[in-house]
Amino acid sequence: MLSVGIWKVFMPIYKEKTTLGLNDEAAALTNKAITFFSVVSFIAVGLLILLADPVVSVVAPGFEGETKALCIKLVRISAPMYFFIIAAAIYASVLQANNKFLGSQIREVASHIPTILAAVFFYKTFGIEAMAIALVVGGAVRLLIELPFVTWGYRFRPDFRFRSQEFGLMLRRLPSALLSEGVTQLNILIDKAMASTLPEGTISGLNYGQRLMNVLSGLLSSAIATALYPQMIELIALKKEDELSRLVVKIINMFSLLMIPITVASILFRTELVSVAFERGAFTEQSTEITAGIFALYSVGIFFAACNTVITNLFYGYGNTKTPMFISMANLAINVVLNLILIRLWGVNGLASATSLSAAITFFIRLAATRKYIKLDNKKMVITALKVLLGSVIACLIPRAIFWIYPINRYAVLLISALSAILLYFGVLKLLKITELDDLLSLVKKKTGR
Repeated sequence: MLSVGIWKVFMPIYKEKTTLGLNDEAAALTNKAITFFSVVSFIAVGLLILLADPVVSVVAPGFEGETKALCIKLVRISAPMYFFIIAAAIYASVLQANNKFLGSQIREVASHIPTILAAVFFYKTFGIEAMAIALVVGGAVRLLIELPFVTWGYRFRPDFRFRSQEFGLMLRRLPSALLSEGVTQLNILIDKAMASTLPEGTISGLNYGQRLMNVLSGLLSSAIATALYPQMIELIALKKEDELSRLVVKIINMFSLLMIPITVASILFRTELVSVAFERGAFTEQSTEITAGIFALYSVGIFFAACNTVITNLFYGYGNTKTPMFISMANLAINVVLNLILIRLWGVNGLASATSLSAAITFFIRLAATRKYIKLDNKKMVITALKVLLGSVIACLIPRAIFWIYPINRYAVLLISALSAILLYFGVLKLLKITELDDLLSLVKKKTGR
């Protein structure tokens, strides 16, 4: 909540300052933000350690005995990582506002290295506690990896003079931003709380399904949204509404190009993907069957979730934190109602379905709310999405049908299907004259320096 919420409200104010050439004021705001939120996160970590027992009781009401005791222990061990995550969020905002994306991108990879090393070298000896400690080390790496990329003369100096117009504005916007982002986390927690009442292994199925979905789509959508957020804020600061409208449409169309084929592929090849990713050791064929259904149903909502992020960024760019808050609260209510209904019909699959459906419903609500600021070309977005859907179905269904008739090794199925589907997909898009494909390729070339 704090990490994303701070990023959402700090970035627009900071970027506006740098766009208008007020670099000293931007640096002063950064110092105040890091000082203030370091103190806040330090207190939050202390409270989390002290109150781990009631926190676990609320988050996972189905946990009892040794399972609950272990969860409490892991919460207390891993709590200090949040101190580093908060500071890293502010530095990431500063880097991105100065068009230095490499540092914030590298940190996402580097922060997982301690966990990987702990799993390989220390888990057998020290158990699951080694993994929790690795999370704390990963949080520190997350922050430290960003510092060398701050190369424009800024140096952090503690600043406790919190009475300033810009900092006060940020704090006023923060509660609604926190609530908006907190609702997203609450949705996840509610899913897991309800899953804790289902048979053993259900929560693991949710976790694995979400993790695989994020690997296939989250990094792509997050990279695009992060890279273009500063550009959106700059256009807002310069009052270029027409260019902003074209940019938002372009981003949504890019998400269509990326997310829709991933969704179709995830549905048609769900069992193979989950099996290759996880099926080993204690992860059995039954685990694969449970996780595959969850993963496929979560994947239905990835396009809408990605678009929701961009539209929410638009509101934050205008300094409007209340609209995202109200829509997020509506999302929470819709998700809870659908959870209660669908869990009775489909069990854990109902929870995943509810998440995707609520994301789709609130996407259209957000889309309607953008009319207050800009006019989007909805017709163009719909036509592009339909063309991409057609291309995705053709590209994925042909190899899927072949391997249904002639089954082979699961690794070979994925490799051959991926290569053939990519070729078919790009071929169909060229035939359908999807111009956004060139925009996406241009963005990739620009960000990779090629």
